[in-house]
Amino acid sequence: MIDKEKNRIAELRWEIERKEKRAKLEPKLNSILPKNTFDFLSFEESDSFQSETDDWPNDKWKENLYFQTEIENTLIIQNIIKSFLDLITDSELYIFLMNYNFGLIKITKEKLSDNWIDLIEIDQDEIYLFNPKSTGFICVEKTEEFIRERENEGRKWIYEITYSNHELKEKCESTTYNNV
Repeated sequence: MIDKEKNRIAELRWEIERKEKRAKLEPKLNSILPKNTFDFLSFEESDSFQSETDDWPNDKWKENLYFQTEIENTLIIQNIIKSFLDLITDSELYIFLMNYNFGLIKITKEKLSDNWIDLIEIDQDEIYLFNPKSTGFICVEKTEEFIRERENEGRKWIYEITYSNHELKEKCESTTYNNV
C-alpha cells in the first residue's frame, strides 16, 4: 500500500472516531444543557479555527501561565472564567473537551458560566475555552495534584487554569482580583 492510500485510510478512521465521540458526548450535553444553547462546529470549522489559535505554552511553570486552587475554591475559578467571558463580545464561545477531542462546541456564555463544573465532570479531565474572535484560550482542569510551591501539603484535588499567553492572563487576573 502506498503512503497516499495509508494516509487516506488514517483520515477516514479519524473521521469515524470523531463522529463516534460526538455521538457519545451529545446525550451527556443534553442532560445538562438545553438543546438551543450549544451546537457542534463542523470538523472543518473546528480544525481551521484551532489551527489559528495559540499553541499550548512551552513551559507553563517557567512562564507562570497557570493558576491553581483547591477544588473547594470554585468562586475564584468562576471569577476567572467570568473575566475571560467578559473579553468575548459575542454571546457565545467555543469549548473543547479533552477526552472528546473531535472538535469544537459553540455554547452560550451564560450556559458555560452556569455549567463549567458539569462540563469538566462530563469530560473527566479538562475543558478549553476559546474566544471566537481571538487566538487566546484558557484551559480549566480538575486534577489530583500537588499545588506548586506547597508540595509539602501532599496531593489535593484542585482546579488549575492554564492561559495560552501572558496578555490573556493579565487581563483575566487583573479583573478577577478586583472582583474578589
